[in-house]
Amino acid sequence: MKKFSKYPAIIIAILLLITGLPIIPTTSAATGDYINVTRTVNPTTITVNDEAEVSLNIQGTPPVNVVKPNDVILIIDKSGSMSTENKMTNAKEAAKGFIDLMDFKVHRVGVVDYSSTNNVKLFPLGTDASAAKNYISGITANGGTATGAAIDMAMTELLNVRDEAQPVIVLMTDGDATEPSGTAYQYALQKANEAKEQGIVFYTIALLNANDNPDTSKPNLLLKDMATTSNHHHFVLGSQGLAEIYAAIVKEIGVASAYDVTVTDTVAPNFEVVPGSYDNNIPKPEVNGNTLTWKFNELKDKNLTFTYKIRPKDKNKNGNFDVADTSSVITYKDYAGAMRTKSIPNARLQVKLPAPVIKTVDPATGHPQGGNKVTITGENFVQGAKVTFGSTSVNVSFIDSEHLEVTAPAGSQGEVMITVTNPDNQKAIGNYAYQADPVISSINPGTGPFEGGNNVTIQGNYFMKGIQVLFGGKPAQVTMNLSATYLVVTAPPADNAGPVDLQFINPDGTKTAVPNGYTYQEKLVPKLEITSIAPDKGSTEGGTTVYVNGKLISPKVRVFFGEKEANVATYFSDKQVQVISPSNSLAGAVDVKIINPDGQEAVLPKGFTYEEPPKLNPPTITSITPTEGVLTGGNTVYINGSNFANGTKVFFGSNEATVKLNTSGKTLTVTAPAGVADGVVDVKVVLPDTQTATLPSAYKYYTPLPDPITFTAISPNTGSILGGNVVYIQGTNFKSGMTIEFNGVRGTVNSITNSNNATVTVPASSVVGTVDVVITNRDGGTATLSQAYTYQPVQPRITSLTPNKVINNKGGTVYVSGEYFEKTMTLTVGGVNVPIASYTSDKAFSFNAPILSTVGDVPVILTFANGQTASGNLLYEAPAPAPAPVITSLTYTSGPAAGGGTNYIYAKNITKDMVVYFGTTKATVTGTYNGYLQVKIPPGVAGETVQVQIFNNEGTGSNTVSYTYK
Repeated sequence: MKKFSKYPAIIIAILLLITGLPIIPTTSAATGDYINVTRTVNPTTITVNDEAEVSLNIQGTPPVNVVKPNDVILIIDKSGSMSTENKMTNAKEAAKGFIDLMDFKVHRVGVVDYSSTNNVKLFPLGTDASAAKNYISGITANGGTATGAAIDMAMTELLNVRDEAQPVIVLMTDGDATEPSGTAYQYALQKANEAKEQGIVFYTIALLNANDNPDTSKPNLLLKDMATTSNHHHFVLGSQGLAEIYAAIVKEIGVASAYDVTVTDTVAPNFEVVPGSYDNNIPKPEVNGNTLTWKFNELKDKNLTFTYKIRPKDKNKNGNFDVADTSSVITYKDYAGAMRTKSIPNARLQVKLPAPVIKTVDPATGHPQGGNKVTITGENFVQGAKVTFGSTSVNVSFIDSEHLEVTAPAGSQGEVMITVTNPDNQKAIGNYAYQADPVISSINPGTGPFEGGNNVTIQGNYFMKGIQVLFGGKPAQVTMNLSATYLVVTAPPADNAGPVDLQFINPDGTKTAVPNGYTYQEKLVPKLEITSIAPDKGSTEGGTTVYVNGKLISPKVRVFFGEKEANVATYFSDKQVQVISPSNSLAGAVDVKIINPDGQEAVLPKGFTYEEPPKLNPPTITSITPTEGVLTGGNTVYINGSNFANGTKVFFGSNEATVKLNTSGKTLTVTAPAGVADGVVDVKVVLPDTQTATLPSAYKYYTPLPDPITFTAISPNTGSILGGNVVYIQGTNFKSGMTIEFNGVRGTVNSITNSNNATVTVPASSVVGTVDVVITNRDGGTATLSQAYTYQPVQPRITSLTPNKVINNKGGTVYVSGEYFEKTMTLTVGGVNVPIASYTSDKAFSFNAPILSTVGDVPVILTFANGQTASGNLLYEAPAPAPAPVITSLTYTSGPAAGGGTNYIYAKNITKDMVVYFGTTKATVTGTYNGYLQVKIPPGVAGETVQVQIFNNEGTGSNTVSYTYK
């Protein structure tokens, strides 16, 4: 086969004149640069033992309005597998769509349809679209898959390519090559490579089954290897989207950024290429030492990425190095046929030595005085490494990359971190422990009480924080541990008196013992004891309040004054008790004895002295006021006379009166007792020493007749069954001590203003309705006002709603506060029946506000079993408008005037049902996501810049971003 040559300049000029496209001079290159290239390396920092991936990103930018004529062969698989899943029908329709989109004023199209080796057919290159489509319509599926033979026939037809045209193959197949048997895959790939070597641009489309995995599908992998670049390969699942792929290829036909492209990338000498790391590139590069070379026929306007890995050559060299040699370039032909060269930018890669690692420290412990040799074993140590024990630096002997020797410095008892730092400041961490058994120099005091609790000071060395101190095996509380040389502990109680060993145990396990280091004293047994009595003297009549002080006094103690037991008035504690002295027939000192329930006794000899009481003067009665009273008694009587001592008793006849007040020994205020019968009785006073005085026939008892009483009005005459309200009553002959009853229930008489008016507090009632009210004087006079007062049921009410407003399309939980709620009440909100969600008490419940279309106050009404109601208002508000969307960026800010491509609009405040406009044209939203929209770009006018704007479902528009049609 012939190698396709560059078309003559004269033919180009004629073609451009015919088609109206720009005429391309052949004596110089086209203006502008149609390739952009960047280099990245990931990661940007590695160790000498790691690898990094280098990426060359090549972006083509085709010249505007320059279309190169193409001669295109569509290779269509018609093997038997194409009859499944309707693939043959879809493939033919997609291919005819390709024909419809082709500009036959510029391009030509031919068709190769194939199955087995003996069933490869050709429709020659031409410009008759109808004939080509009719031919495609007649293709039927049957037979094997001789992909290599189909490519060979296409190459033969492309020997007839026009000199000014670019030869192109578009291969579509649904299966792996099967013929010739055994070598079908290699043969198909060989034919594709031959086509590309002869300058043919090679597109591939893998028509996979709906459930195929593209990453493992053999047909897909074969076609990826055949394609000119990865951008020239496509696949579909179940033939969905096949027509769109053909349409996309049509748009690319004749439009390219570069032709006959060669990418030459030479890795810098500090690195080497990792074998096989470039095998996934399409096309695969040729690798010669540190140079990788990619060759392909054309570059479109898409980003083409080539990747490979590198690794450092010298495992002992670190630094920040260039990734590539300065000779790395891309060479290509522009649309005018002129050769161009584009340098590939460099990148830097930081190479570090591997970080050091500490595996063992030997020995891992040493005395706090230091001075012992320590060997550190690990990896990646280098000459000049530094070592610290905590913050203390030490001299280092470098043995090799795995061994360092140091001398441990002095340190504090406990663990310390060993740090190895290489000259590049990378570090490794290990552990070392300073250990020494505690040393005891003094214990003060060396003895203490059996009960413990005393402080013991211990001096010595190598005491760690958290040290344990044991007294005969029992832990002591360490109250001070401020240094390695000084401890204060609280001795625990003893089990037995005598010496015990002291043990000192550090948290790291170091320990020491002091045999018989501390001695417990004998246990002191407390005894019942009287220490004092106050006061220590009192009357022989008894009754003196006495405080007995001592030790171990029981709450059930018994106290004796001589032989007589005293009354224990108050027990304060085991150290004090209050008693009342009993009487004694003789004056003089007596022993005071206390006895606990366990039989223990304590005696204070002659602890209390009895004294004779002073002789009282004889009493006299001079008068009594009043001199008469009711038989039932209870009235106040004043008895005048002299020498009334405290404790004087008064008798009306044989009945004792209650003495309320003794004024200066001259007047006694008493309450008259009830009499036995009407008539007069003597009044007698009796002093505590039994001296008496009598006023004969001084007081007269009589039985009173009740005074007439009337009850005429009560105001107000209604109230709640809860009572508590004050009412005013009117009548005649109201007296002090009067009572009032509402239906038999006693009310409270607050005040009697005069004999005709009084104020009363109404009692609560168990019944609702009108009841009788009865008033009664103390003399028995009574009056009834029938059906005078009406008890009404309580009135429930709503005092608050929390919250007091809701969003009308959301509702929500509302908590209601008030009074007299009932579990059986019903609730409506805006006329809608709503169940009680949670009944807390008669003062609180909650409900779930229904969703309503209303905006404004909505009545909340409670209805009770007795027909009563309570109401409040709940404010329903419309939801706040959604915030306006804000466009932050577009993936593409320009594109072809034909539109149809996918663009991504990144924005804030995205909601469902967003609407997108490119200028005045509405775009189709194909996906709504968190943070961006996926849209299909509508067609526009070439050269025109329009504003892109999005609107939410409330019609609120965003800011605008420019988009340019090319």
